[in-house]
Amino acid sequence: MWLTVIGSSASQPAAGDACSGYLVTHGRASVLLDCGAGTLGRLQEHVALDDLSAIVISHLHPDHFSDLIPLRYGRRYGEAGAREIPVFLPPGGIVYLHGLAAALSKTRPFWDGALRLQEYAPGITIEVDEITVGPVEVVHGIRSFGMLVQADGRRLAYSSDTVMCDEVQLLAAGADVLLAENTLGGGAPAHHEPVTHLSAVQAGLVAARAGVETLVLTHFWHTADRAQACAEAREVFAGRILAACPGLSIEI
Repeated sequence: MWLTVIGSSASQPAAGDACSGYLVTHGRASVLLDCGAGTLGRLQEHVALDDLSAIVISHLHPDHFSDLIPLRYGRRYGEAGAREIPVFLPPGGIVYLHGLAAALSKTRPFWDGALRLQEYAPGITIEVDEITVGPVEVVHGIRSFGMLVQADGRRLAYSSDTVMCDEVQLLAAGADVLLAENTLGGGAPAHHEPVTHLSAVQAGLVAARAGVETLVLTHFWHTADRAQACAEAREVFAGRILAACPGLSIEI
């Protein structure tokens, strides 16, 4: 199983980056975790859209789903008759996206013919060919779901956006790789109120307590110093630490 970073920035992409998007591949399966602003163009450097097995959205903040909109337009009009790509949304996601569509276009139904929207439920595994994705609700400003991704006995834990909580710690337990947001790391502004994100040190603590082999820091504030964030996590985690960036690819 391979993880390829498509986008690694938080709300505003840093220069040359995109917002959240992570491609997991194994055998015939290609699953995109989140589809934030700027990810769609970079994604196609790694997989043809016709070969994308599914998209799983962790939560409904725009930096995690907004490129579903250009994807819909491209599939609906540029690739008419192409297979609808399955999109797995958090609870309430279908109603939310239909409401958004009503503000964007008079076309009804908006998403049909491009994306096949469906919702997942906490604790119910999503099966995509050889890959399974288990949503685990974490604690954020809105409902947010970390993902335990498994294939061939290997385990990737993706934190989604979260605060330090028991749920993210349970998600990471026993994982081989932890892909953890660290929006507050690397010198990010300290005036986030209310606090709904992890720091790099907190991401490192989750990794250390979970006993993971590798920590991949991601979801960087656009002004963050990524080397500094890695140094902050290294204060509490002795394993391998990587800073996510577009194109980074690691075997799980």
